[in-house]
Amino acid sequence: MRNAPVAAVDLGTNTILMVVGRRTEHGTEILADEHAVVRLGEGVDAQRSLSPEAIERTCQQMKVYARLAHSLGVRRIKAWGTSALRDASNRQTLIDRVARECQVDLCPLSGEGEALHTFHGARWGLPDLGDYAVLDIGGGSTEVALGSPSELHFSHSINTGSVRLSERFFPLLPPTPSARQQARECARKALAPLPSLRPQEPLLAVAGTALVLAAIDAGTARFDDPALSGYYLETERVAQLSDKLLNLDHTALCKMSPIGSERADIIGAGTLILSVFLEQCGLPGITVSLRGLRYGLLEHMLQESDASTD
Repeated sequence: MRNAPVAAVDLGTNTILMVVGRRTEHGTEILADEHAVVRLGEGVDAQRSLSPEAIERTCQQMKVYARLAHSLGVRRIKAWGTSALRDASNRQTLIDRVARECQVDLCPLSGEGEALHTFHGARWGLPDLGDYAVLDIGGGSTEVALGSPSELHFSHSINTGSVRLSERFFPLLPPTPSARQQARECARKALAPLPSLRPQEPLLAVAGTALVLAAIDAGTARFDDPALSGYYLETERVAQLSDKLLNLDHTALCKMSPIGSERADIIGAGTLILSVFLEQCGLPGITVSLRGLRYGLLEHMLQESDASTD
């Protein structure tokens, strides 16, 4: 049906996100933008498999999303899994269960595909841009892409993210100086293959790490506050906030409302990756985007719908 809404689901290592939208004569209307934490990638870095508990959490949340999507008139809902699903030897178990219980098509998304769709989704709702770069620090991987609105020049995905780094080096919070140094060296080595970005081109940072830092800096309790769209954080400020968070214990982090219990154990690792990236690239700072992969996937689905009705 022309102009019927579609739903795109981004199943990450830590979060599961869904956006529902449709074409109108004025552009694209967003009907829902949902966020939940299921920690699909819990233990995947070490075990290379999805735990029964993580599969159960994910399936239950997918059912919630499917019901919401159908209540909004969605006839086509599709889900893409990123780093955790890519790496898990038993991913087909989850794919089959989601198809059977939720009637949702779930498929792995390559690192290159993740970078591409995140690149296009990140600029959603921001002023017109020339050349720009996008950084997406996820739970299991980190993607970098650069180009213009009409052409992607480069994209790269590395298998290092906030959940992986935290599970490897930060079993206790706050981490010891030795653990912090080891994590920093790991991040440096992982990020080393990335090309240098030009300081004059804006760097859009998407996902939880950047949003939480922006919320803390702005003094707002919500990391998804619309006022954070386009918020700018200087590299020095990122380093200061990262150092502050890495010196807090788990209880203190849980009490910080932009973080909460769902991100307390991984936020320090995420900020460390961000700080190292900015230092290595010699960049002045980041511009925060509330959008990202799910919006790029939504646009992809809408373009497919447009083509099928032409």
